[in-house]
Amino acid sequence: MTALRQSPSTAVAGYLQRADDQIGQGRPESALAELDLAYLVAPDDAGVRYRRGKALALLGRFEAAVAELDAAIGLDDRNGDAWLQRGLAHLDLERWGDAAADCSRALELDAALAAAWQGRGQARYRLGQYDDAVADFTAALCRRPDDAVSRYGRGLAWREAGRIADAIADFTAAIVLNDRYTVAYVARGKAYAAVGDLMAARADWAVAAQMLHQSH
Repeated sequence: MTALRQSPSTAVAGYLQRADDQIGQGRPESALAELDLAYLVAPDDAGVRYRRGKALALLGRFEAAVAELDAAIGLDDRNGDAWLQRGLAHLDLERWGDAAADCSRALELDAALAAAWQGRGQARYRLGQYDDAVADFTAALCRRPDDAVSRYGRGLAWREAGRIADAIADFTAAIVLNDRYTVAYVARGKAYAAVGDLMAARADWAVAAQMLHQSH
């Protein structure tokens, strides 16, 4: 008896599920292999192109990721996650304005995306928009209060805005959340030095230096 042939949509759903599982297990190369097969079946499927972009970004292939996410957004411009992922890829490519614009669009579509608040905060910090960066990191922390990266990012923005005590508080919170956060020790040391507490600054830099030595 002849086996029933899967419809394209059914076949693609299987590839996408396996790709999602592989990404969840930290295997972007395996995910991309599944998505390459899905692309052969349905090259104009927005979900396929979005996931291909995400997998490529996880592999550090950011230009290729942006190209795939361009295609995904062209097929479905209401997917906030696609705008977010492209914004994060722009961050890695140091395209701060593009990153801020994409994260803003992601937030228009879904204000609950903590990573979009964080990503826009990082972009605005790089653009020298420190008060706006503080606001974005604060919004990210309202949604994910235990996010050490947003604590660290807001600390950097506070420091540049001249709010040193607030910066030290955020760097300290980041270190409590992740006591191996080397750059947070370095940044807190700089903040302590800015207010003349050289003993505390040297202590933080010593911890950071020891961590760097241990990593080599």
